[in-house]
Amino acid sequence: MIDIDSEQLFTASQQLKGFIDRFVPQGRLTGALPSISTDYVKLQDEIMWGGVWQVPGLDVTLRSIATISAQCCNGWGFGLHHQVRVGLSLGMSPQKIKGIFLQLMFYAGIPATVFALSQAQRVINERPEWISEDTMPVSGDWLDSVEAKFQRAQSVLTNTSGANAVQSSADSLQAEFLPELHRLIESYEYGEVWLRSDLSTKERMACVLIALMCRGHWPQFRKHVGSCIDRFLTQREICELISQAGWYRGWPYVEDALGVVQESLAGSSVDG
Repeated sequence: MIDIDSEQLFTASQQLKGFIDRFVPQGRLTGALPSISTDYVKLQDEIMWGGVWQVPGLDVTLRSIATISAQCCNGWGFGLHHQVRVGLSLGMSPQKIKGIFLQLMFYAGIPATVFALSQAQRVINERPEWISEDTMPVSGDWLDSVEAKFQRAQSVLTNTSGANAVQSSADSLQAEFLPELHRLIESYEYGEVWLRSDLSTKERMACVLIALMCRGHWPQFRKHVGSCIDRFLTQREICELISQAGWYRGWPYVEDALGVVQESLAGSSVDG
């Protein structure tokens, strides 16, 4: 891509936008940009749609999930509207998009995810086919007992984060100072949400990675990178997820996040 010229980037951007913007309603906020700043539009089209979105190494669904996750953390309605619409246009189901916000409830918080769900529903309600898809049930075996959820959570933790994950969780500050809440949240997060069919484990890993990055939770980001690299996400995929979300959260976050990835890789080499 380094040898590509601006005209090629522009052409690539228009081809992608022609597909993902085919359901965009008239009068959206960013539709006024050409009359406000043509230079801004040029930068956005050539860097974002012609460049960032089309770099090899990450499939477009994961790029969309990363972007929706970042916009959830940002909390800007117009950005959420557009990216939810992009996800639906790419073939993601309404329930998959809502599943992103269920996953992020534990990482971005209640206000951000309630807002994101409400904005997503506004977009889903724009088209009859999306409304119809929204009624399709998601498989999830909700257990009645919190204890049963907790026991199932231990298995999920081990499968997703490694053999030491359960002990690491038990040794956490949350478990020490907030034992009841720690057990309750872990039971529902890993014993229920992680097992829903709306997102794959790989997609959930991507959601968590982006939320931790966008909120600047670097110690937990480092831990999460160590859990998912080369198990659910490759090094290249992690780096591409970071760059994708960084365009929406702010490019300095990319350097900070890649620094953590580098440290994690170095640590793995020493441990190995």
